[in-house]
Amino acid sequence: MINNYTAGGHIEAWCTKCRLELGHTIVAMVANSPKKVKCNTCNSQHNFRAKPSEKKRIKSKKPLQRVKAPEINYDEFISRLTDSELSNAKKYRIEGSFEKNEVINHSRFGIGIVSSVIQSNKVEILFKDGPRLLVQNRESGLGTGV
Repeated sequence: MINNYTAGGHIEAWCTKCRLELGHTIVAMVANSPKKVKCNTCNSQHNFRAKPSEKKRIKSKKPLQRVKAPEINYDEFISRLTDSELSNAKKYRIEGSFEKNEVINHSRFGIGIVSSVIQSNKVEILFKDGPRLLVQNRESGLGTGV
């Protein structure tokens, strides 16, 4: 059976938008075969497809997970410190500058360990009740309304 297709003619084709085989109008021809078609249902224009693609997308079963650096365990870290290191803990002040793994004594949160320096003015400190993001290197007089 010979099919004589012409531009403007009708053909059954797979609609990529409707995801069904529906009636289409031929928009463009290449070498006596339809190249572009227009769906008569949704009016979308796309390449001619006689049937849906055989390719199946492979979806991963698990979403990608970010690799985290090993977290500091508060109790484990504190147990390694000697009494002199705990008593010599640096007092937290917003004007102060802190480094990773430095022991800090905060007036409200107690003893903590600097787990990371986020920016030159932000530091994450791990306290017994969890990590806190605190300010460092703040010039005195800022934010006081003076």
